[in-house]
Amino acid sequence: MCGIFCSFVKGSAVCDSINKCRSSLQKRGPDIGSTCQIKVNDYTALFSGNILWIQGERPTNQPYVDDKGNILLWNGDAYSWNVTVNASIKDSDTKIISDFLCYEGNMELLMTSVQGPYSIIYYDYEQQVLWVGRDPIGRVSLLWYLGADKLIVTSVGHKDIPDLKEVPAVGLFKFNLSEGQLKPQLFQWSHTRFDCDYNIINELQYFKQIRTHHITNPEDSILNENNQFNMATLLLHQEFSTNITNLIDHLLQSVEKRTTIIPKACKLCEFKCDHAKIAILFSGGIDSAILALLASKYIESDEPIDLLNVSFERQSNPNNFDCPDRQTCLSTLEELKILCPTRQWNLIKIDVPYTELQQKRFDTIRHLIYPLNTILDDSLGCSLWFASRGLGICDGKWYKTPARVLLSGMGADELLGGYTRYRKILQRHGWQSLNEEFDKDFSKIPSRNLGRDNRVCCDNGRQLRTPYLDENVVEFVRGLSPWQRCWPKEPYPINFGEKLLLRLAAFKLGLVNTASLPKRALQFGSRIAIKKENANDISDRL
Repeated sequence: MCGIFCSFVKGSAVCDSINKCRSSLQKRGPDIGSTCQIKVNDYTALFSGNILWIQGERPTNQPYVDDKGNILLWNGDAYSWNVTVNASIKDSDTKIISDFLCYEGNMELLMTSVQGPYSIIYYDYEQQVLWVGRDPIGRVSLLWYLGADKLIVTSVGHKDIPDLKEVPAVGLFKFNLSEGQLKPQLFQWSHTRFDCDYNIINELQYFKQIRTHHITNPEDSILNENNQFNMATLLLHQEFSTNITNLIDHLLQSVEKRTTIIPKACKLCEFKCDHAKIAILFSGGIDSAILALLASKYIESDEPIDLLNVSFERQSNPNNFDCPDRQTCLSTLEELKILCPTRQWNLIKIDVPYTELQQKRFDTIRHLIYPLNTILDDSLGCSLWFASRGLGICDGKWYKTPARVLLSGMGADELLGGYTRYRKILQRHGWQSLNEEFDKDFSKIPSRNLGRDNRVCCDNGRQLRTPYLDENVVEFVRGLSPWQRCWPKEPYPINFGEKLLLRLAAFKLGLVNTASLPKRALQFGSRIAIKKENANDISDRL
């Protein structure tokens, strides 16, 4: 993952805000980096890029300036293209994108064709136009400050840079710098719901029109019968079997891309090595267990897979790291060992003392979480930062994962109905209201979760990849009715009805015990959260 920064300031002075977040930008992209400065009419512009090498034969420096003077800052993974591009296996995404825009020049066409997470900043020299945007799911962080005479766009901020906000993941923003004002126009993704003051120029279609493949009425479902079915029985029933197979196939393709498109060397080595290249944020729950099992199908057999499990010490209970997620991950690991007996699984027990949590939160993590500021942001941000650092005890010895890529189960709960509040919504208001809640949660995930999580995890110089949020997985699942994804109603308990489709997929893959584990939020499973606190309150610790 890269750290990208751009500023336009009216006058001759260079924006000094980069000095406040330079360290964080460099930690996101520790392999190579540079800056360039230009004048555009009355503005002084600064572009800065720091690169984590993930694709191509070698790192490509950024900002990338082409023969026409166009400037590209790209932070993402392009797994495939729906347009013809001049791509070589030796080329990085950066060069492929720059060449296309230089010679084809159609930003809207390119960005609606890229399959993969990204944020982009692109200056068109001839047109004097600046483009800014995030992918349609919002998987990669991008923040901005919009002022009358100053524009800042950055992967990560700092609490001393006031008024930063998440760039809405609702489309591509275009600034016509020749007009003398920093006012964006919006080319909006057609699937988004966004009330805004931006001048909407056009709609861009990214996802196919959602076609819902479902039985006409949820009351016709087999689950409405008096019998309480078990998973083995449901696997055989036509109502579920096709969707289970399709979900597994989409997840397999998603995981394959995210585990094979990587350098052959780990972070510690220059050439091909047999160290871990992939680490998994591993609570032991169903989401991470499925990712671990599927990843093992594609990662070379002689390479270990690192499983990162975090636990926090409580001030009231010193030296106790036996949290719920630690117990769960140990039992799930035993199931993985049975299913993949030749795979080396490195379980890294990341135990965080209370004093270290306080120090790292103040020195580093609060700046990464910013501009978010709630107690929930604090709990999740800290959990993910320590987990992604990957420093802990493995087989009785200190160990730090050398993996360049982190896999995370983010998005599974929003897509497949994992939250316990869904049960109450269904009980009180019915299936239509539950479907509307799914849509709301999916539309909010870029601003509520994904930007923060990307900033926090990538601070440790690793690429965060989210297989459940692959475009094809999202399109398939959102094409299902809510009752085909989950069944959060009696007589089925929480460890069955919530995320039912995913549980059935896990059961079919052989994760029989894990398939019935109850949903447990990371902040409670790692024991960082204080239950008496309201998650939505502003945190005084940030």
